[in-house]
Amino acid sequence: MNRRLGVMTFLVLLVLNPWSLAAFAASEPSGAGARLAWQPWSDQLFAQAKRENKFILLDLEAVWCHWCHVMDRETYSNPDVIKLIESRYIAVRVDQDARPDLSRRYENYGWPATIVFNADGAEIVKRAGYIEPKNMMSMLAAIIADPSPISYRDSKVVTEFARDPLLPAELRRDLLKRYTETHDFKIGGLKQAQKFMDRDTVEYALWRAKQGDAASSQIARQTLDGALNLIDPAWGGVYQYSTHGDWKHAHFEKIMQVQAEYMRIYALAYAQFSDPKYLQAGADIHRYLKGFLTSPEGAFYTSQDADLIKGQHSEDYFALNDAGRRKLGIPKVDKHIYARENGWMIAGLAALYAASGENR
Repeated sequence: MNRRLGVMTFLVLLVLNPWSLAAFAASEPSGAGARLAWQPWSDQLFAQAKRENKFILLDLEAVWCHWCHVMDRETYSNPDVIKLIESRYIAVRVDQDARPDLSRRYENYGWPATIVFNADGAEIVKRAGYIEPKNMMSMLAAIIADPSPISYRDSKVVTEFARDPLLPAELRRDLLKRYTETHDFKIGGLKQAQKFMDRDTVEYALWRAKQGDAASSQIARQTLDGALNLIDPAWGGVYQYSTHGDWKHAHFEKIMQVQAEYMRIYALAYAQFSDPKYLQAGADIHRYLKGFLTSPEGAFYTSQDADLIKGQHSEDYFALNDAGRRKLGIPKVDKHIYARENGWMIAGLAALYAASGENR
């Protein structure tokens, strides 16, 4: 059966037939406060799925993620969703910071990312972002009715590799065209709804600007200047990104990779342009690092949450000054210590020292 037609036919039958999603749930809903029994990721999951004739539902989340909190509160706490998952699925939850292998594999789908596997390990469905309870029920029931894997562009395995390490001239021209055309020459950043400093693009622009390319100098400086709006004026540190196609609607999570890479890029920019505001940006990130993400032993923590209360947007909170925030509390800091995150920040600090000469 065609996978997409099968799912659509099934969803139509839900409306026309007495058989409905309710058939998957017990006649009486779970009481308030019911929770899924999440399992950790392991190879043994697939043997268990075969024994129990179940699918595997992977919730790949981030500790700092606002929409992960919302989905946990609204979808994974819904009694009917819980009943359906428990009937035919093994529920697996993974902190993507703790599993960089899974994070890299599914980074285009999250966070949260929702991946459903069959017992043989084949991916059936991959979904990006928040899924409301009704849509989750429909998706999970449709998979039970027709578990044929959906084909995604990233499902194809690479079977042929380049024979020449150098870019063909035509591909080089196409990439340079895209590099210029994707830049927002009005306010900086990429031409998209989410504004952030794409570090690879800016680093490449800095390199080209050093060779005398005026357009690349503009690309670098517009984005560097725009991204200054993402620095927290009260505590320092960098918010992850802004929505609405501008730099004024921040999402407030502070992630180690963002702190480290912004520090490194602003250090490179200061070394190249001698603009003191770029050095100040690096210093503001360092100020936040020392105040919030440094362990007593001197290692670095992983992130700070976007929400003071999980699942509730915190724009009013982050508009307060230091004293106002502390009166209400401090968003949770993920105090796990990972080699990857520490390596990123060590590189950022080394670049800031090279640019500033400041021993601290």
